[in-house]
Amino acid sequence: MGRLRILAGGAAMILLLLTTASCNWFLSFPEQGTRAPISHNPVLKIGERYTDLCTMNVPDHLHRESISHAVFHHRPFLIFFGAPVHCTPCVHEDRLIKGLMDIYHSRMAFVHIDDYEDSEQATVHDWRVHGEPWVALINREGTIANVIPGDASYDSLNVMIKKLVR
Repeated sequence: MGRLRILAGGAAMILLLLTTASCNWFLSFPEQGTRAPISHNPVLKIGERYTDLCTMNVPDHLHRESISHAVFHHRPFLIFFGAPVHCTPCVHEDRLIKGLMDIYHSRMAFVHIDDYEDSEQATVHDWRVHGEPWVALINREGTIANVIPGDASYDSLNVMIKKLVR
């Protein structure tokens, strides 16, 4: 019985340690209410194929505007970090965000950062991204309004976007 308690206590300590470590890991992304990093993310240039920037199997049209351009022009934006080629939830997220972009593209910018080929790119470092998918909504003043780690729902993002663009 004493041995079982020691094992259970050890397991609880390991679980606590892992939980605490992962919380810090997730909390490294910029927080809601802080200024968004003004990054110069890769954008699709004339003559480039979308596959040069994105691992999605169909064009998502989320690589046309830079974060710095959106912030400079006081344009709210959604930024999505995810690599669809190896992240199943990222494929779903990409399609969901593309659907929202089709509705709101005239009122805000939509940016996708695919770090599969280049996880060391400056934008990933600026935003302190660890894991995926991540979505953040940034208001006209360049302040982070919402942060969504993991898979987001269409309805929740739609509500957040409506508040952002009014």
